[in-house]
Amino acid sequence: MSSARRVLRVLDWSHSLVPYSQALHLQDKQALLCKQRAIPDTLILLQHPPTYTIGKRGSLESDFKVPPEDVIYSGAEIHHIPRGGETTFHGPGQLVAYPILNLRRLGIGARAYVEGLEDAVIATLSRFSIDAQGRQPGLTGVWTGNKKICAIGVKISHGITTHGLALNYSTKLEYFSSIVPCGVLDRGVTSVSLENPEAKSLDLLNDALTEEFAAHFKYDAMEDCKIDIDSL
Repeated sequence: MSSARRVLRVLDWSHSLVPYSQALHLQDKQALLCKQRAIPDTLILLQHPPTYTIGKRGSLESDFKVPPEDVIYSGAEIHHIPRGGETTFHGPGQLVAYPILNLRRLGIGARAYVEGLEDAVIATLSRFSIDAQGRQPGLTGVWTGNKKICAIGVKISHGITTHGLALNYSTKLEYFSSIVPCGVLDRGVTSVSLENPEAKSLDLLNDALTEEFAAHFKYDAMEDCKIDIDSL
């Protein structure tokens, strides 16, 4: 008897700047539906307006180089969130992916999942002639040399994943100068457009990441859902 087809549901709002609080609510709602098996595994794609997020190992005191009020005055938001890791930045020109997956249904654990995210990003970047690496000792995310190009921070509860990855495309990297990105003092950040100026399309990056993600986690098909984000 053949196993059921594995379908990845894709909610693509990569052309939208979605407020962080709205994205959190969306993830929580989709995670509950995924836990109830009311929806298939889902990949959410979007961008955020300027936002700093502080993970469970981060703090305002240790991760910010400037007073928080200066950050807020600049127009950016600050959110304490329950994912792993420390502090990072989200903003326009950064492709953010929030996979809502049932790891038990996939038959993988937390480590394999995080390594799978790294591998999907590395394969994506290779399409744009960017040599990237993951699994560096003591470090998370994906790197080109000594510069981080993609941050990864996840939450797994009852086998359901939320949060995910943030891949710098044309992000204004000066925003990172206000923080110690992901708690790493001696390394920098970079972007796809800096590493390969010929990579001129966020849409192509988005398509590549979606395809590599689906391939790595062995989905049989993708279901592109056209849904108004405000209706969810």
